Amino acid sequence: MITKQHLIDSMLWEIRIIKHLATKIPPGGMSYRPSPQQRSMLELMRYLTTCAIVPAIQAVTGNWDHAGEMGQAAEQVNQQNFDRAMTGQGHKLKELVNGISSHDFANKQAAMPWGAPCTVGQGIMDMCLKALVAYRMQFFLYVKAAGRKDIGVAQCWVGVDPRPQPAQS
Repeated sequence: MITKQHLIDSMLWEIRIIKHLATKIPPGGMSYRPSPQQRSMLELMRYLTTCAIVPAIQAVTGNWDHAGEMGQAAEQVNQQNFDRAMTGQGHKLKELVNGISSHDFANKQAAMPWGAPCTVGQGIMDMCLKALVAYRMQFFLYVKAAGRKDIGVAQCWVGVDPRPQPAQS
């Protein structure tokens, strides 16, 4: 059975990787947009700062009253304060999940945005952790497509730069 700490650790892991990927954005990359209908790099970064905490609060409270205000606050995110915004989301997620009793985490009924019933713990995993994983991958692909052809698996899945390989003799 997944514990609250497992879930917190997984969400914080994803946030750490996302913050690492943000350090790889090439010059001029903030305006990258794969197509006119898709988010720009900056818009994706802003969304990343709320994509987990907004649905987490909904899973606990049962409403979306906070979403508009949090979305407006995300409009202030830029390349310089992105790391701080992501760290803040991590702190809020940790505090929120730690504030849920183990009984409520496993048993209290919540609902997915499309109305499907779930427990609070399942809702946080399905709406928050999975969002961080999915949007981390999208962010990686944006950074790579914006010009960072040198990034790969280590940056995307572990959030580290690979060790240089010794020269072949």
